[in-house]
Amino acid sequence: MTKTVVILFLSAASMAQTILVGPRDSEAYSFAESQADGSSTFAERKLFKALVQAAQLANQAGPQTVIVKVAAGAYTGKANMGIWMVPQLTNPEAKLHILGGYDDQYKQRNPFTNLVNLVTSEGRNGAFLQFAKKSEIGELVISGLVFDAAPSNKYDAKTNSILKGTSRTYNMISFSQLKTQHLVVDSNVFINGSHGAFDPFIMPADANATIDITNNFFINNIKTLKTEASSNRGAVVKTMRFANNSFILNWPYNPDPTSGEVSCINLYHKGGAAAVVFDHNLFAFNPGGAMQHDWPEDRMPALTLKQNLFFMNAGLFGDGKPDAGVFAGKFGTNPKYLLCDLITIEDDFSYTCSGNQAFEPKIPITLSDLQGADSTQVQRKDTVLNDIRRLFGLNQDGGTVAIANYAPSMTFNPQQIPLPTEAKAKPYGVQIDQHFQ
Repeated sequence: MTKTVVILFLSAASMAQTILVGPRDSEAYSFAESQADGSSTFAERKLFKALVQAAQLANQAGPQTVIVKVAAGAYTGKANMGIWMVPQLTNPEAKLHILGGYDDQYKQRNPFTNLVNLVTSEGRNGAFLQFAKKSEIGELVISGLVFDAAPSNKYDAKTNSILKGTSRTYNMISFSQLKTQHLVVDSNVFINGSHGAFDPFIMPADANATIDITNNFFINNIKTLKTEASSNRGAVVKTMRFANNSFILNWPYNPDPTSGEVSCINLYHKGGAAAVVFDHNLFAFNPGGAMQHDWPEDRMPALTLKQNLFFMNAGLFGDGKPDAGVFAGKFGTNPKYLLCDLITIEDDFSYTCSGNQAFEPKIPITLSDLQGADSTQVQRKDTVLNDIRRLFGLNQDGGTVAIANYAPSMTFNPQQIPLPTEAKAKPYGVQIDQHFQ
């Protein structure tokens, strides 16, 4: 029998280049220095410097792959300003992977236990992670980072509520219409955002461009994100996919049911993507609804909802059903929000829906003491709905909304990761043993 052996020769230009990042005086940085050779492997103490170097390497001609591996630790931006800037990227053949969560020898990666905390500041003048305008790259991966906006927010000492007017009104990631074939946002933590986590507002390189938003925690953010990308000469993103994300306790733009943006995810029209897919995500305790649907159905992308878990997402509207508020929308010109549960979506809309569930996932959520508004003045009934209303600081008689704890600061604890404890809920949302490789 004749055997054929295929040997692939890779040119130096196509070899992956790696930047190892570890905090000053850490075992990780000592190891990184021992591995650095100045040609294919580099060592840095500061993440913002590593990103500058990564852009320089990625911009070299040819199909470059640049991997920034970040060991666990707390990282500050330049001069403690709380931002990290990636200079202009100019190579459509290159790939840039920013991967956090490594151990001290960069062998094992556990994004939700080996936390890479981007430490922001009160006066940050933009998004945590920013990409220079007019950037272009073949593939961009952002994985294993913790974006906690609490240090740049202000909170009312009496009510625990966020003070939006004096908190920084920037997203956590700004893509600045970066042009790419493939965007991956995977296995990150977005928490305490005062003005959203990010919008995947990239420009597709062509009509086959895709966006994958996978395995992220979105916790305690105001108006989390919008499913909007840019267009390129009429071409839009082919598929925007959300898979195994956990959307927990995300808030409307204003704490009332007439606010302009109430739901966790704001569904954009087909000018933002040809198809949007939600697969095995978890939506729980988002008081304004899981998804906001304001555009008429004939202007929407091909929307797929398959095997997602929904629980108690309409507390702001006084609806305590487990599957309430999957959609909260005006659907065109309706003067007020209409709530759609799973049955309504399956029966009344032409979207692809299958295998979606609504039951309690039993997520351990730790909040500061919550106070029902004027709770001493009402006759409280012992109902599930009132339990949810109390959780959100709502008047427990179902009357006037008065949130006393609107988006209070929360922490992400690697010793108590907010995963479902209900056995049948565990396939939904974040899977801590799965991440981008």
